[in-house]
Amino acid sequence: MRYAAINPLDWKLVEGEYRLLMKSKPPAGVGCEFSGTVEALGSGVAAPAIGTAVVGYIDPSARPPGALQQFVVASAREVQTVDAADLEAACTLPVAGISALQMCRLAEVKSGQRVLVHGAAGGVGSFAVQVAKMLGGRVTATSSRANQAVLEALGVEARIDYTTQKVATWGGPFNAVLDCSSTLGAADIGTLLSSGGHYVRTLPAMPSLLLDPLLNALRPVKKHTLRLKANADDLRTLLAWLRRGRIRPLITQRFAFADAVAALELSKSGREHGKLVVQVA
Repeated sequence: MRYAAINPLDWKLVEGEYRLLMKSKPPAGVGCEFSGTVEALGSGVAAPAIGTAVVGYIDPSARPPGALQQFVVASAREVQTVDAADLEAACTLPVAGISALQMCRLAEVKSGQRVLVHGAAGGVGSFAVQVAKMLGGRVTATSSRANQAVLEALGVEARIDYTTQKVATWGGPFNAVLDCSSTLGAADIGTLLSSGGHYVRTLPAMPSLLLDPLLNALRPVKKHTLRLKANADDLRTLLAWLRRGRIRPLITQRFAFADAVAALELSKSGREHGKLVVQVA
């Protein structure tokens, strides 16, 4: 292990949330996305070769997480090779990067569409802005007042301070709303979305998780909850974009392995923006 990235999902799993959906039942390991170097190969495994730099994802719906440790056992299918120089940046892609890509896919983001990214200064949100722009979307983004400079650096068309500006003034209707904070309510969605538009939230909530797929056929707007799926093709796409400089992770704080708990606490506080990365070795 070289690096592990921290996501809000990690502290939620530590505290026992989503225990019916995930394999993480406390006490359990911590961390789902990682990068490092292949140390050994299991029986019958030929690649990637020992010494190869890789990035990977532990799917907590399939097995308990555990990226915050010195060694990780992973299936060869769970990792992708990466340039050694990109190990730190790459560790932010398997959760936050793929989440952003799959949110844009659920929302059917197309060139010329107006896209709202709510919570755009966060790890997923900052990637969502970049992916939506690459797909040709015209992006409006929200953050707190403290993080408006982050939105400016991301190059969005319009910036919203969600702490002071009412939803009705955010410039809707939009073709797609990517709710990376999972805090918008039904009235907000009705105000923000155009007919035929798509709303996507990052975190599951009952009963919408079960009802939305059934009701979408009857609604003028479509509502979705992201259910992150490990996808080798998506990860390869993101790595290619990273190598070409078309996306970049917003890494805002780095922690030593001994301070990993502080990273979890900061994530829980909601005061962080961008990605938090722990250097394991």
